[in-house]
Amino acid sequence: MVRRMMTAVFALAALVGFTGTAVAAPASWEQVVQDYAWPPADVTPVWETAAQLAVRTSGFAAREVELVTRVVRGSDVATGEWGHEAQGLFDGQQYVNNNVRFTTPRGEAGFFLQAHAPGHSSSSPAQLCSWSECTGAVRQRDGGLVVFTELPAWSMRTAYSFRPNGEVVYVSTRGEQLSDRVLARFAVDGAFSFARSSA
Repeated sequence: MVRRMMTAVFALAALVGFTGTAVAAPASWEQVVQDYAWPPADVTPVWETAAQLAVRTSGFAAREVELVTRVVRGSDVATGEWGHEAQGLFDGQQYVNNNVRFTTPRGEAGFFLQAHAPGHSSSSPAQLCSWSECTGAVRQRDGGLVVFTELPAWSMRTAYSFRPNGEVVYVSTRGEQLSDRVLARFAVDGAFSFARSSA
């Protein structure tokens, strides 16, 4: 319980101003999670062809390398193949994911990133916290919400970015090389979006 409370405090304190988009932390992040309306109204679902997804995920991979190099001073960055439940892309895919491995001054590290297109992730933050151990949440000035979870048995932590346009992007890691602040920085990055042109 103490770890959960400290993690929440750390996450909230670390996020204020992490990209200039966080708002002041409320007295109860749990209440913010419960009150956050999801999915947003009037979201237009996005469906793309495999060819469009190939262009989009190529941009995602380039951004992963850029962020790792700049944010955590990572080197030898290896971005895994983009896929879904299996590797590879197909027409009408609703979300994409991959694994990224790299070396930091503190040792080997990596993360898993998954990006859901608008209109295809119906589970609310409250539902997420009903089956996951949530440790904190921060509202964003743009109306989005970042929710943190952890799975202690696997030393796994995740930052979920629920976005006003109906997208959900989340970033998971194992171990301590990447902080909650870094996970959130990656999860809220605007380059990981289906709303931007992939051309």
